[in-house]
Amino acid sequence: MPAVDPIEAFRASLKRCLAAPDFLLDFYGRFMASSDEVREKFKDTDFQKQTRVLADSLWAMSVAAQGKAGSPAWGDLPRLAEKHSRHGLDIRPELYDQWLDCLVAAARQHDPEYSDDLERAWRETLWVGIEFLRSRY
Repeated sequence: MPAVDPIEAFRASLKRCLAAPDFLLDFYGRFMASSDEVREKFKDTDFQKQTRVLADSLWAMSVAAQGKAGSPAWGDLPRLAEKHSRHGLDIRPELYDQWLDCLVAAARQHDPEYSDDLERAWRETLWVGIEFLRSRY
């Protein structure tokens, strides 16, 4: 049996998670509970809009994970990086670890097929985008 591509496994899991109505709200609840700093960042957020933005960003990060740096697949990452940099939302690089842990915990709860292999797929796929965002802080 051929090995499953981690990016494809991530996308299949993300699709299942997004089909669960509370997945992204559960993630944001976890993330905001993780620190006062995060709560402050989201204090005036329209979560209806924010959940759509996050879903789009997760897909964009999975596309970037398939391509080489600078390729068309990376098209959305510079915009995301600028928005999250110290010149935009000022998301400190250290917060991405909390973000990813909270996102993985929400996926674990909402994907009925979740496994250790899927957790690795989530982390590996999103790591590419996270490292790019950190590098552009």
